[in-house]
Amino acid sequence: MTTISVANQKGGVGKTTTAIQLAYNINQKGNSVLLIDLDPQANASSVFLDASPNSLKTEETVYAILKDKEDPKRIIKKTKWENLYLIPSSLALSEVEPLLTGNVDGFFRLQDSLEDVRSEFDFIIIDNPPNLGMLTLNALLCSDFVVIPLQAAKFSLDGIRTILETIDTLNKKFRTKIKILGALMTMYDDRTTISKAMIEEMKKYLPVFDGYISRSVVVEESHLMKEPLSLYAPKSKVALQYQTITEIILNGIQKR
Repeated sequence: MTTISVANQKGGVGKTTTAIQLAYNINQKGNSVLLIDLDPQANASSVFLDASPNSLKTEETVYAILKDKEDPKRIIKKTKWENLYLIPSSLALSEVEPLLTGNVDGFFRLQDSLEDVRSEFDFIIIDNPPNLGMLTLNALLCSDFVVIPLQAAKFSLDGIRTILETIDTLNKKFRTKIKILGALMTMYDDRTTISKAMIEEMKKYLPVFDGYISRSVVVEESHLMKEPLSLYAPKSKVALQYQTITEIILNGIQKR
């Protein structure tokens, strides 16, 4: 079983879209996949659930796992796709941060709760909130690999140092072996000089995937239609790019 966190402390860089696409694409290759939505905005949950995430009681979401140590087997929900499952999020999840900070096991609530279900899945994909708070730290500490979506912008470069330092600190302090699979350039425009320049600059700090995700309105359309991009518009440029990135990620994991 392999756990992949999709993480970056910056918002609007395509974390949720990437988590959704990885979960769906990996599942379509014959794998059993669990997607965990750790973002209080619950955008990933809204794509995979027939009902609105807001209609769920907090005890039906990841909130109960982190706050009350609820058995995840009671929280995991089937999606309309075979062997693709979801632990949904809740707006109340933002209230869990101070509780986790104040408990001895606060860093490991998610890791501990997943112990009994890990063997049931080939992959666990975690969509994280746009910060490096206790929710993201919980996700990183139970992850084997991290994918970091980035936009081609100067502020992305500033922020990348922070997440790299955080992962390095976790590995040293808790003796974990979290590996960065690579940075994924999203909303990329190959006509601009800054986009090309940013890739070369990023390579100074971490591996960058040999491929990128273009900016496209079809992404938002697929979210609105509550379908993964590869199902909503399978022949679109962005869907094909995510297929390529999925292959690169799976190959990268095999080589590790």
